Amino acid sequence: MSKEIIVEHKDIANSKTITNVMENIFKANGLNIHKDEVEILEDDHRKGIRRLQVKNTKYFSVGDVPWHKKQPMGL
Repeated sequence: MSKEIIVEHKDIANSKTITNVMENIFKANGLNIHKDEVEILEDDHRKGIRRLQVKNTKYFSVGDVPWHKKQPMGL
């Protein structure tokens, strides 16, 4: 499942503050800018917005379970 985020160009126009602004926008949407992957980034210059499609799929790892045994070499 992915989330769509709309950001106005005026909010990200300053190159010195864009990182903090984007971190806050991601955080407000329950995402992490460093972990969640942006699938689509589209700029609409007529409307003055940037549309981000962010993949927020969570993966879980199952530890060592009894039925998950390593196969001997050569099989």
